[in-house]
Amino acid sequence: MKFKRINVDTVRCIVSETELNENGLQMDDFLQNDGKTEEFLRMIISRAEEEVGFHVQGGPLSVQVAVLPEHLLALTFSERPDHNMLSLLQGLKSMVESLTAGRQPENRQDTESDTLVGGFDKRIYILTFQDMDQIIAYAKSIVLEEPVVSSVYRLQNHGADKYYLIIERNGLGDKEICRVISASVEFLDSASADEGKVAFMKEHGVCILANDALEILQKL
Repeated sequence: MKFKRINVDTVRCIVSETELNENGLQMDDFLQNDGKTEEFLRMIISRAEEEVGFHVQGGPLSVQVAVLPEHLLALTFSERPDHNMLSLLQGLKSMVESLTAGRQPENRQDTESDTLVGGFDKRIYILTFQDMDQIIAYAKSIVLEEPVVSSVYRLQNHGADKYYLIIERNGLGDKEICRVISASVEFLDSASADEGKVAFMKEHGVCILANDALEILQKL
């Protein structure tokens, strides 16, 4: 088996017909996606973690199957937990706007609590943008009441450059981090709190701005 990391969310495994046979599978059995393939897929995902560091975070996992020449099978696994995080950010934005306007958020009684959104307590947030103009527009739209540890990376994704703003919690209070992150919804493509992505970007991406990216961008 040969593994290739396509991007932070996607990995591809090339399997030979011989390897399928060794695992008690025929090519037709696998393509029909019957019960015999489930254990084999779990094994491949486990191997992908060992081979290329592909960590399944619990989000929806899709599998694409393609038959290649010379009796080879290409299995492409992709997990996109970003959608759940983006939904959380959208809900958070509505809550912050309600608090700012002095309205009581729906289904929320203790507005004086330090935690605005249950579970919104990640150490790091990765915001994905189409280009630097979007990041700059976002940076200029917020008021930073205290320093924010942030950096910008460029990484090729599906043949096109994507730009990633990494924001670290680093001691920020719940209300401040919620306010800063929620303001990004109008500008970003997707969001994640997967720390494994940060390690991948630092290894494969290009660091454009380090440590105090938001402050620098606000001055442009």
